Amino acid sequence: MNKIHFLVLILLILALLTSSCAQQAETSPRIWIDSPADGALVPSGGTITVLSHAYAKQGIAEVVLSVNGEAYRRDVPESQGAEYTQVSQDWQPNADGTYAIQVQAYDTAGQTSNIASITVRVEGAATVDTPTPVPTEETITPTPVITETPTQVPGSTIQFWAEPVQVQAGACTTVRWHVENASRVIFGGVDQPLNGSYQTCLCKNERYTLTVIQLDGTEVKQSLDITVNGVCETPALPPPAQDTTPPPVPSPAVPADGLTLACRSTQNLVWIPVNDPSGISGYYVKLEMQTSPGNWQSAGGFGPVSDKQVTVNVQCGVYYRWMVRAQDGAGNFSGWSAPSSFSINLN
Repeated sequence: MNKIHFLVLILLILALLTSSCAQQAETSPRIWIDSPADGALVPSGGTITVLSHAYAKQGIAEVVLSVNGEAYRRDVPESQGAEYTQVSQDWQPNADGTYAIQVQAYDTAGQTSNIASITVRVEGAATVDTPTPVPTEETITPTPVITETPTQVPGSTIQFWAEPVQVQAGACTTVRWHVENASRVIFGGVDQPLNGSYQTCLCKNERYTLTVIQLDGTEVKQSLDITVNGVCETPALPPPAQDTTPPPVPSPAVPADGLTLACRSTQNLVWIPVNDPSGISGYYVKLEMQTSPGNWQSAGGFGPVSDKQVTVNVQCGVYYRWMVRAQDGAGNFSGWSAPSSFSINLN
């Protein structure tokens, strides 16, 4: 092979590689940080706004802001599903130091973008030294004392409510909260995100408490009372001459037991339906979240469900398990299925 043929072959290979990279860049989500600039020095005690732009051919679904490798908040753009969008996310540093700020985008198909990263230095505002006057023979002027003004830490903004706040016995409600300018949010004895919710089904009046640790370390508590009308009644059993045989136990199917899922706010729980001579009047589902190894807390109850699936609210970074049982047309309940577990990633 002569030199000319060899050079032509090299050029063809480079063209194919360039085309492949261009196609991949065109189809993969991308994100970049507009401000603050990499290496920026910002004063402490204030809110830092991270402004980023994202692109995805499938449309941008959400953008996650992380600080020092820990997910801080996730936001849905105002123009959700647009190919190109701008996202503004506020962050409140709780101490001076150097921080790594990262953003990552997710498109509507679940694909992740590159991770855009910058570093910023948070320091207290510098003070200007006033020179000491030189005394003369006639008068001696005392050196003025410079008094530092403490940095004001903004108070937390707390919203804590239920939808609805009044229910019939056995019905379900969703407790929601939205908190700004806080270091921790605690609900049900467990650390929660600044924005979150909890679904519960009630048979009597209940009071729920949200604990917020503010940026200055002080603790604020807010309580929420949910009113329940009526009482929960146990379904009457049919006469002995009628059907008293419980239906078969349904089996959880989706998500598969032990599956780890990408971060999301809702998840469909699907089970294999069963048959009974009296017919199936409905299914009941209970969902639990792990608060610590071996300890579980109710994350919601659902039923009767006439379908073979139900959509539940979930939180990122939490381990769940769920069980399902059936009720036949004669009022008989099957036993609960074996627990099926799944976890939701932070990212």
